Amino acid sequence: QEAQNPKKFPADLSSVIFANICFGYGNEKQVLNGVNLTAHRGTVTAIVGGTGSGKSTLMSLLLRLCDPDSGEILINGERLCDMSLDQVRSNIAIALQQNVLFAMSITDNIKYGLEYCSQSDIERAADVAGAHEFIKRLPRGYSTELGERGGKLSTGQRQRLSIARAVLRDTPILILDEPTASLDARTEQQVMRNLSEWGRDRILFIITHRLSTIRNADQIAFLQDGVILESGQHHELVSRGGAYHQFI
Repeated sequence: QEAQNPKKFPADLSSVIFANICFGYGNEKQVLNGVNLTAHRGTVTAIVGGTGSGKSTLMSLLLRLCDPDSGEILINGERLCDMSLDQVRSNIAIALQQNVLFAMSITDNIKYGLEYCSQSDIERAADVAGAHEFIKRLPRGYSTELGERGGKLSTGQRQRLSIARAVLRDTPILILDEPTASLDARTEQQVMRNLSEWGRDRILFIITHRLSTIRNADQIAFLQDGVILESGQHHELVSRGGAYHQFI
């Protein structure tokens, strides 16, 4: 629901707080049951858990695709629900595991939905996503026309274009859903290093099952049955020998 007299999204992002979030779809079982999580600027938070644990639902609430049944999401201490939908969604980018590409050039695919961006901005975003080198090797580079759904590219290449598109939006919050699932280990490490560097003044949330991605996050939020059972860094959580350790 749109807020009346909505507040502006903060120009200088410092924190995102999920405070006692509960949510369920209609009359179905609660998906989230009192989630508490804080993410600060310059950090990568890995959202980890089994299928149906509430990972994607939690991120959909951040995008205001739904609003919590109870609890609050706070941006710099201001309630997310007091901000306009346009403000929220223009300040949060998302790269999904299912890569939606179109039968147009690589340049047009990366800048899709944006009216004003330079070619150098597009190439910088591709570089962060680990896509610049393979694009340059294509016969027509960034002008290469893709087939239906990007059929001329491998799954990993399509995934990197999806990340580049999200990076190009230059938002203070970035959500990545299984961003490295189709990448080899070396490429994954490079992309994650690039994203960590690019995100020094941003907040990144990553939904992932890849251990190599998880262990390099600044913090891990382990979700089970709609509750964050444990949070911290990989080595801390493993040493506790609890639910996260068993999951790993």
